[in-house]
Amino acid sequence: MHETLSIEREGRVATLTVTRPPVNALGLDMLESMAEELHRLGDDPEISAIVWRSGVPGIFSGGFDLNDPRSASSTPIHTPPGDHLVRVRNAQTALLDVPVPIIVAVNGAAVGLGMLMPALCDIVIAGRSARFGLPEIQINSIGGAGHARRILPEPVLRYLMLTGRRVTPEYLQQCGAIALVVEDDQLDAEAQAIASEIASYDPVVVRNSKISLEALRKIDDVALAYSLEHKWGAALRWSRQQG
Repeated sequence: MHETLSIEREGRVATLTVTRPPVNALGLDMLESMAEELHRLGDDPEISAIVWRSGVPGIFSGGFDLNDPRSASSTPIHTPPGDHLVRVRNAQTALLDVPVPIIVAVNGAAVGLGMLMPALCDIVIAGRSARFGLPEIQINSIGGAGHARRILPEPVLRYLMLTGRRVTPEYLQQCGAIALVVEDDQLDAEAQAIASEIASYDPVVVRNSKISLEALRKIDDVALAYSLEHKWGAALRWSRQQG
């Protein structure tokens, strides 16, 4: 099995499969390729949903590849953020910036960056054998809270980050961090079904829904968020009437 990043299209759904055995660790080159592909798919008006899955059986991702010579582990602790951090951030930002929903299908272990990046996707689906963890403290590292807090309540975030323990998808679903937990052999089919359902809707509405949801996430004022969402909806209806 070779290292690949493959894209398959069926209708308005694109499936991105990451295959980097043995543990699908994410090196800088793979992260950069993912960012490029995500932006390219986001710019394609024929795509309305993206499914991200692993091509390695039983492993979603073992996190960032610490053996990458440009990784933070090989950089002095007082060195300012360099190219490696910029490229990791670009890949993470792409998940938020792409104007179409991203459904991530998590099979097996998803730890460190392998848990943090799915936290930036729109819908997280996990197989029952999946296990999630933030083990940075176990390797004398710090990081990830900024993204993990997007889906994790504060007590759960502290529990995972301060112990490095792994938890089940059922545990995270109870916390509201995961949308669905399915049998392992149904994972891919469920992810594709959800993506196809989303892709069956008006593509302009789908894209604007993703954009508005991401903008609203950054607003703490509930009244302001509601007002802005109402204005965006009205503007969308008006533009469609004119078109």
